[in-house]
Amino acid sequence: MTVNRRKKPASVNPMKIGQSLGAVLALQGCYRAMPLIHGSQGCSAFPKALLTRHFREPIAVQTSALQEMDVIFDANRNLEEALNLVLSKHRPDIIGIIGTELTDVAGVDYQNMLKTYKRERNMRGGLAFSVVLPDFRGSLESGFSSTVEAMIDEMIQQVGHRGTRSMNTRQITLLPGSFLTPADVMELKEIISSFGFEVIALPDISTSLSGHLLTGFSPLTRGGVPLDSMLQSLQSGLTIAVGGSMERPARRLHNAIGTPYKVFEGAMGLKATDELLHFLHQISGEPVPLRYCWQRENLLDSMLDAHFQFAGMSVLAALEPDHLYSVSGWLEELGVEQKALITSFETPLIAGMEREVWVGDLDDAEVLGKGADLWISNSHGIAGAQRTGTAFMPAGFPVWNELGAYMSVSVGYRGAMEWSNKAGNLLMQREAGHRESSVRHR
Repeated sequence: MTVNRRKKPASVNPMKIGQSLGAVLALQGCYRAMPLIHGSQGCSAFPKALLTRHFREPIAVQTSALQEMDVIFDANRNLEEALNLVLSKHRPDIIGIIGTELTDVAGVDYQNMLKTYKRERNMRGGLAFSVVLPDFRGSLESGFSSTVEAMIDEMIQQVGHRGTRSMNTRQITLLPGSFLTPADVMELKEIISSFGFEVIALPDISTSLSGHLLTGFSPLTRGGVPLDSMLQSLQSGLTIAVGGSMERPARRLHNAIGTPYKVFEGAMGLKATDELLHFLHQISGEPVPLRYCWQRENLLDSMLDAHFQFAGMSVLAALEPDHLYSVSGWLEELGVEQKALITSFETPLIAGMEREVWVGDLDDAEVLGKGADLWISNSHGIAGAQRTGTAFMPAGFPVWNELGAYMSVSVGYRGAMEWSNKAGNLLMQREAGHRESSVRHR
């Protein structure tokens, strides 16, 4: 099907989130990392505020705090000062310079500047890279993917290319997409490791943004994959990427050091989980663990139980591209009418979908999804769902109207069962509310 756009002069209630936020999110999954946003103070305040509100955890991020005159005369001077401060005061293991639209339009050459900075100060032992992510292109998903790719590039340069490594066939590198929650990453790691593999997730937000208690304060990220494990991941015998946006980082590993890869465009629902478990069974030679056989039975039973709630119902979904593709497959299995599918920007995965997809905002969701029974989007869609009288199911990023949303599971049989029950309960509540409002009291 084709990807459509409504013709209007401005975006109303946008669902698109800047690429720089995706970069900051990716670096939160690396231990003792520091994202350094090269732009104005607002460019770092926005990602920090949204991420803190969603995960309810402290978020590590610094900025070069550019003013108008800095951009005109010498934006690199602010960046050098910020780097000097971060490296001398905090000594991070990983530092990622995130270029914004402000410095991109000004024509700042990040790579040469960083290369010169490393050479002059003889920087060794850490990981420092740059990535340019203007907000007028892409969205959170593309910023996340590009940052992981830049991180992998820097790792490859440090360790070396093809022929200089030993391969561990029992080790798998997992590249989780930006739409996966910490609980999703944890679930995927458990599924893969249950077949006898050692798993290194890159990045790994399951150990940094999973809501664990922390004592004291650190300006750097706490939890996530350490640098030595990141470099060890280059010895993996296989890369598994979850989400179409993670194919480029996986292909980069394959082209540079020959690591084969497998991309799963989604891991939610019956078909997607069957494919994942069948693949792991084939490459490991191990039988599928009994608990997943039971979980599959539980999912089928929950789908049968919810049949009467979903029959004749229609759903509107407004999510990032990879997430929309995954959720659409799950809705297909439930037999629900997909009234409107809306995403933030066009990707090859979205362009290849069989269903009609719209690139737009949450105002488009109100118009295109009018009459839908269930609304699935981030928390910025609450008002639209209320205006249209639609049951609202928060998903994606950010979710700030529910506690523990970052620990909800959507992948695997268990995740699809949880989503099916949650969506079914919301539809039941909506139906009960309609019945109650129709009763006349004397």
